[in-house]
Amino acid sequence: MAVDQDSLYVTEHEKEVVNEFCYLLEKSRQLDLQLFNGKHWMQHFFRTFDVFTRLWKFQQQNRTVLNACYGLKRWQIGEIASKIGQLYYHYYVRTSNTAYLLEAYAFYLAIRSRQYFCTAGLDEKPELALKKLRYHARFIVVCLLLKKMKQVRDLIKDMNRLVDSYISRYDRDDQLDWSLVLTEIKTFVEADNVVNIVDIDSSSVIISHRLAAYSLPYVEKNAFSLGLTLTEALVIGCTRNQVTFGEFTLDMYWILQVLE
Repeated sequence: MAVDQDSLYVTEHEKEVVNEFCYLLEKSRQLDLQLFNGKHWMQHFFRTFDVFTRLWKFQQQNRTVLNACYGLKRWQIGEIASKIGQLYYHYYVRTSNTAYLLEAYAFYLAIRSRQYFCTAGLDEKPELALKKLRYHARFIVVCLLLKKMKQVRDLIKDMNRLVDSYISRYDRDDQLDWSLVLTEIKTFVEADNVVNIVDIDSSSVIISHRLAAYSLPYVEKNAFSLGLTLTEALVIGCTRNQVTFGEFTLDMYWILQVLE
């Protein structure tokens, strides 16, 4: 039980709260967020999602006790929120349901606005700096998919600073990897914005590749309609040596949104 030893008078209720939090935290660490493959992926997703949402709600409801008796840190809250954002993003990737992409964005935005990771880079442990770097990279992907380009540019600036700090402070084998990730992000954004579309006032217009209800072509329904629904699509890049970021090539990034 990770009760703060500086607290001389810890009630039974406070002990129970800390024990329950430790139990949920340990249970969440045993779950692999990457195992969303195969025909049973949805079952694994909801089991994982249930644990993390219980953990999130529990720390919200018992924040005062956890701060006093457990020593809960803000970066730990941010880590839980980031994992939930990952879960929403994974579900979006498997279903193309943009409602889950928006939920991922909401959690990532909350981490940024509440500055949960603001002290992570100041800690001596490089693992905390890595958490912040991974969070920024994931948030950039979500913002790209939602075409929130101003936020993408702001996040890139922050990540540039974080990568420089990480390289200068820590002697790690993955320094070059993070430099390459940052270069990929910048190149991808530049390639996506190769043509700047403006309105009558010369203001930039963000074009979404997603089809909206008002832009769908009319299809007449008749007795011969089969009522087919697209459930899965295999999207493959069609050109060698394309600009890529993570798992997306530029053409896959565009086509993926059109199919949603």
